[in-house]
Amino acid sequence: TFTAVVLGGDAKEHNKVVTKDFNEIRNIIKDNAELSSKNPAYPISYTSTFLKDNATAAVHNNTDYIETTTTEYSSAKMTLDHTGGYVAQFDVSWDEFSYDQNGKEVLTHKTWEGNGRDRTAHFNTVIPLPSNAKNVKVVARECTGLAWEWWRTIINEQNVPLTNEIKVSIGGTTLYPSANINH
Repeated sequence: TFTAVVLGGDAKEHNKVVTKDFNEIRNIIKDNAELSSKNPAYPISYTSTFLKDNATAAVHNNTDYIETTTTEYSSAKMTLDHTGGYVAQFDVSWDEFSYDQNGKEVLTHKTWEGNGRDRTAHFNTVIPLPSNAKNVKVVARECTGLAWEWWRTIINEQNVPLTNEIKVSIGGTTLYPSANINH
């Protein structure tokens, strides 16, 4: 058996490689070994050396870079958990993206139907988020009972990363609330 791998060059000539005659294959390789604008060459690897002593040259530089990782989820859920000794309100919103017939992104703003309602402890609910959600925002407020600051924001998190499970927990007391988001 014979396997031919042709990289670059003139496809018209290299298509002739598919033959059983090895002499013809040898002639195609020999005839197309000449480099031209139709058959350019590119280095696969190279080593730099110093002209003075032919020693291998090394570059000792560092650089910064950003590594991006992508994780795909089929769905997500956000759990709101209120265990504090106060009345709380949550506001959750996100954008769902899709694409129009021209390939442009279309955003549809969505909000949780329980936004702005007074919640007492122990309140716990799960909000399903679709896999095409982005710009997820969570706000949690607590009623302090103070005349000069009736509502105090204890969480105002924008662009919460979409993960399989997002847990928003609030607790503590009226004057010393606690808040945490895990994703």
